[in-house]
Amino acid sequence: MSPEYKVIIDERPYNVEVNKLDEGGVLVVKVGDQSFTMKAIVNEDGTWIVNDLTTDYPVKVIKRAGQNITLEINGQERELVWERLRKVETTKKVSTTNQSGPKVAGGIYAPMPGKITEIRVTAGDKIKPGQTVCILEAMKMFNELKAETAGTVKEVNVEVGSMVTPSDLLVLIG
Repeated sequence: MSPEYKVIIDERPYNVEVNKLDEGGVLVVKVGDQSFTMKAIVNEDGTWIVNDLTTDYPVKVIKRAGQNITLEINGQERELVWERLRKVETTKKVSTTNQSGPKVAGGIYAPMPGKITEIRVTAGDKIKPGQTVCILEAMKMFNELKAETAGTVKEVNVEVGSMVTPSDLLVLIG
C-alpha cells in the first residue's frame, strides 16, 4: 500500500499517491488520474532539484509549520497544506544495518529493537542539536531519537511502521 496524501495548493485540493520505483530515488507520483515519473535530488545547501526525467525544477522550502509548507518552485512561491490520508502499513525491515562496521559520523542509529511510529524530518531539512528526528516504540515506550549535531538531513532510511534492530542507520545528517 502506497502513502496517499491530500494536498491543497492555492486552495485547490489534490489526492496524491507516491510510489517508489527503485533505490535510485525514482518515484511515480499520481495526482488524480495522472501519473508522473520523477526524481528528487537534495543539494548540500538544503535546496532540492525535482526532475521529471527531462527538466530540472529548483525547489526550496521557505517555511514549514506542521502540515503547512511554503515552497519556492522554479522561482515562484507556493503555499501548500498536506494531510496523510492512508498510512503505509509495513513490517519491512530496514536494510541499512551497520552492526559489523564503524558508525558513520552524523548517523542516528536505532539504540534498541522497535518500530518507527513517527518521522519528523525529511531529506534537506536543517536541524539543530537536540532536535527530535523520529520516534521509536520499544517495549510499549515511545523514545525520541534526537540529533547530536546541527546539519542538514541527507538521508531518511526508514518509514513509519518500519521494524528496526540495534545499530540500524535511521537518519544521516551531514
